Formats: sequence, C-alpha cells, structure tokens
Amino acid sequence: MKIDFRRIEVKDIEGNIVPFDMSKVLGNAIYQKTADLGELELARDIYRNGEVELTQEQVECIKDYVKTAFVAFVQEAVIAMLE
Repeated sequence: MKIDFRRIEVKDIEGNIVPFDMSKVLGNAIYQKTADLGELELARDIYRNGEVELTQEQVECIKDYVKTAFVAFVQEAVIAMLE
C-alpha cells in the first residue's frame, strides 16, 4: 500500500476537508518511541520522503502510533485511509 503522509485529508469541525502534512510529525513520533530497527528506518523514510510503500505489518504499526500520538480527528482520517 502506498501512502503519502504529506497529503492527509482531515475534516475540520465544520466537516470541510483540509489537507494536512503529517510526515514530519509522524516520522518523529515513531523515531522517538521505537526500539525496533525496522520501525526506525520506517520513521526516517516517512520523515524524509512523505510518500512510502507500506507492508501490512507497517500499516498496523502506524495505526498503533497514530492511536497514541495524535488527536481524534487525525486518527479518524489516517486509520480510515489505512484500511
């Protein structure tokens, strides 16, 4: 699955679609919390490139980080996009 974390479409409080670049924030969140070398490389890739090709294992990893490190409206957009 190819995802571009520079172009996440979130909804504002009025339901309008707003583009959101979360590549740097997500990359940093994973980088600062992981003890896994594979996740460390994923964090670097997301941070540097924004657009990444993800395995199903990486998708599940990102869902876990998003659920704990981001607010609800970002979770809503990202998790829906990853499913």
